[in-house]
Amino acid sequence: MTVKYNLAVSTSRPWTLFKLLFRWRGSVWKSVTFELVIWLLLYFTIGIIYRKMLSPQQIRDFERIAHILDEKLNLIPLDFMLGFFVTSVINRWLKFFNNIGYIDNIALMTAAYVRGDDERSRKMRRNIVRYCVLSQALVFRDISMKVRKRFPTLDSVVASGLFRK
Repeated sequence: MTVKYNLAVSTSRPWTLFKLLFRWRGSVWKSVTFELVIWLLLYFTIGIIYRKMLSPQQIRDFERIAHILDEKLNLIPLDFMLGFFVTSVINRWLKFFNNIGYIDNIALMTAAYVRGDDERSRKMRRNIVRYCVLSQALVFRDISMKVRKRFPTLDSVVASGLFRK
């Protein structure tokens, strides 16, 4: 379910960002809370064991193991992994953007392939493009707040001339 933040952002105050960050519905925190709690439990458990339960020899061994693991961490190319992640995110947004239907190509193809100067051909071209414009307006009504304000109901779509009853 999509959570709309338009009203909160439009009445922006200095603390609005924090208010939006800690809003629970659709929050980033909601998706990472479980992992954060587990990570914090493990972190504090290891910290308590390290400070309270280990002997000096065990502390030296633990630090030696931690140092070895830190050196091995440099073998993993984090820049490469971050680049891979950024590339996958950008590709996902590009795929989303490219899958939005625009009528430009359909209108050009209709003009190219529906030939004729007679009234029937002209009406076919006009109706195909008009139906494409209508479908685009109906889809954008669900995506964009500006289009939703322009066409709040189907009656407003009819009144604009994109659609007839």
